[in-house]
Amino acid sequence: MSKAYETITAGLNSFDPDERRLSVEASVKFGDREEIVDKLLELLNDEDKGVRDAVANSIVSIANEFETSKKRIISQICKLILRKDVGFRNFLVEIILRIGKDAIPDIKQLANHEDKDVRKIAIDIIGFIGDEDSVDFLMEKLGDPDPNVITSAIEAIGNIGDDRAIEVLLDSFSKFEFAQIQIIESLGKIGEKSKNKKLICDFLIEIFRKSEEPILKSAIVEALGKAGDESYADFLMGLVHDKNIAIQKMAVISLIEVCARANCKFNANKYFFKSFFKRAVEIFFETDDLKFKTNFLDFISKWIEFNEVKGLIIALADQNEPIFEKVAEIISVNAKELIKFSLENEVKPENFISLVESAFLNANKIFEDVEFKRAVVDKLSELFEIVDMDMKVVILNLLSSLDAVEYDKNFQKVQDDPVFKLYFGMA
Repeated sequence: MSKAYETITAGLNSFDPDERRLSVEASVKFGDREEIVDKLLELLNDEDKGVRDAVANSIVSIANEFETSKKRIISQICKLILRKDVGFRNFLVEIILRIGKDAIPDIKQLANHEDKDVRKIAIDIIGFIGDEDSVDFLMEKLGDPDPNVITSAIEAIGNIGDDRAIEVLLDSFSKFEFAQIQIIESLGKIGEKSKNKKLICDFLIEIFRKSEEPILKSAIVEALGKAGDESYADFLMGLVHDKNIAIQKMAVISLIEVCARANCKFNANKYFFKSFFKRAVEIFFETDDLKFKTNFLDFISKWIEFNEVKGLIIALADQNEPIFEKVAEIISVNAKELIKFSLENEVKPENFISLVESAFLNANKIFEDVEFKRAVVDKLSELFEIVDMDMKVVILNLLSSLDAVEYDKNFQKVQDDPVFKLYFGMA
């Protein structure tokens, strides 16, 4: 027995949590030894969170490196999941999810357990792992006596997404009233990559027209956004002014999602678009959903002829958000038109400066137009008088490339300013 191994095994039994944690982290190299695996599994119950987290990481690493240990780890964790402690169960589920599909055979055994809560957890795991080979197994679970288990099976089918389940879900809608929203959501997820979009979408619209339940109808509209194509845009447009606010909002989101996916823009007059745009902008600033924000920007870039759209893009030009890359892309394509709009309308100085800066970096050929370039230089010189020192420096950097004479003129105005000198370490 090596000295390193003795040190690690001793450390795993230490009273000091830091020593236990360090020993857990070092135990990975000996992960093919049963006594190490057994001790790590025992330490999953450790009172110290740092130790427990280290154990989780080590167990996953060992499972990925040592095949024989992997089977043992999966088997033991599945036994531990039978405990009633919800927090501990969730901790174990996270470990199983990190191990992945190799755990599926043991998880399927749990899905047949006599305890309905265990069956539900097992089915949730299969759905989260996304094992396509388990779709038939999950469809069989729709015959489970417990409604919560059935609901989990429906959600798991949706998470995996497989056309084989479409007909079963359609038939289940009237059978399982307690899970109708989950069925709709799963159909929407399956429809994202399905070859049978029409079958799904026509069913969704039929149910929408029959239903009087706003929550269900809102879920249907959301599902249409995932499963539908441009042929369903008119239906969604008809819901943008629905009397129910939730349905209105979801119609806007779904319409944008469909148009972004199909790379299209719906046919509408400017009055409809402006009311739609106003509602969409409200959602844009309310949400943290980066996918929606990106889809929205893609969508409105096709309507750049409207001043409302130009104004929003310009207002976002100086925003340090994750979506700035998309904003910069739109500015690059439409730089000249956006700058002209800014010259003719009142915009914040920092927005105009950011717009020109972005345009110069990505679309500087637009400044080959002498008259246009002169107008931009004059505007920058005008703003130079009213902005703070940070913005003055940005303007000077732009003018140094756009107009050497204007650069020198404005540089002379601040070269003796103490703040300017301090800014550049000239004091």
